[in-house]
Amino acid sequence: MIEAISVSEVTKHIKNLIEGDALLQSVWLQGEISNYTLHASGHQYFSLKDEGATIKCVKFKNFGYSPAQPLFKTGDKVLVHGSIDLYLPHGSYQLRVTQIHLQGIGDLYQQFERLKNKLTVEGLFDPFHKKQIPKYPLTIGIISSATGAVIQDIINTVERRFPRVRLILSPALMQGETAPQSIISALKKLEAMKEVDTIIITRGGGSMEDLWCFNDEKLIREIYLARKPIISAIGHETDFTLCDFVADLRAPTPTAAAEMAVPDRNELSSRLTALKKSNDRYVKSYLAYAIETLDALKIRLHKNTLYAIENKMHQLEKVGLRLETSNPLMPLQKGFTLTLKNGERIKSSHELKKNEEIETQFLDGNIKSIIK
Repeated sequence: MIEAISVSEVTKHIKNLIEGDALLQSVWLQGEISNYTLHASGHQYFSLKDEGATIKCVKFKNFGYSPAQPLFKTGDKVLVHGSIDLYLPHGSYQLRVTQIHLQGIGDLYQQFERLKNKLTVEGLFDPFHKKQIPKYPLTIGIISSATGAVIQDIINTVERRFPRVRLILSPALMQGETAPQSIISALKKLEAMKEVDTIIITRGGGSMEDLWCFNDEKLIREIYLARKPIISAIGHETDFTLCDFVADLRAPTPTAAAEMAVPDRNELSSRLTALKKSNDRYVKSYLAYAIETLDALKIRLHKNTLYAIENKMHQLEKVGLRLETSNPLMPLQKGFTLTLKNGERIKSSHELKKNEEIETQFLDGNIKSIIK
């Protein structure tokens, strides 16, 4: 009997194969728009074709980068970025688009890739050269436009998270042919300030052309040579510039850059409270251990003292016994006598001569005698 699998199973299997292919999950395609529709919801539906094939595309509203004027038309030659997925109900694959750019952007993208590859080979993007971002900075330098929402977002974020930090704005042009040199000058000013701990280079979103100044080779090399750590926050989360690659840290948005640059005082307060509680528990535990140890030492000392006293008493008793045994009067208690001549003890009769006076000592008295 033939073992068949369901249509859903084979379709899911194909979907898994497509979604597991890294190449198909981040792909740039170039072609001509056909059947373009801008839905009332803001979603964009179209097909992308070239001389040999056609692929369906969908660009959902608020997904990925949306240009300021998202109006395209059938016949436009575009460069799109997205990921391939498979729509199960129809069993058809499509490109989920994150970026759409008119055809002219293709030349810029090629320039971007050539310079990126060149600088990669030179090691400018090597993680080995990345500097650590200070955890507790005192002064942060900001390179951005002097006006607009970007700088205000950073100020508001820093004041909310860690208001003790001082902010220094070094204004620069953020778009156009003269922008790279303007940013370099602003960077050098902040580099010369000893008090600056971290530098943030930031601007809001824009098209690839708007952000092109952040792919300037001279600017990239200046950032690489900078002595102070640099956070790059250029455009939206889906936008990437060479400034992002060479910086010590890349932030998806200006607000995120400020959050990465300073600690959160509420989090620090919570950590300090937790540390205090932990320290209190440790002190209480240590005191209990110390008291227990002292009690044990007192008991041991008491036992050792008693033992020492008993030992000394025993030694004194032994000394007493020895003294008592060596007492010359001890034999008198047993009925013996002690014979003395001139106060000296007589041990032998040969020590005596006739007519010599001797003294015999009893337990209860003495008598004197003359040798006959």
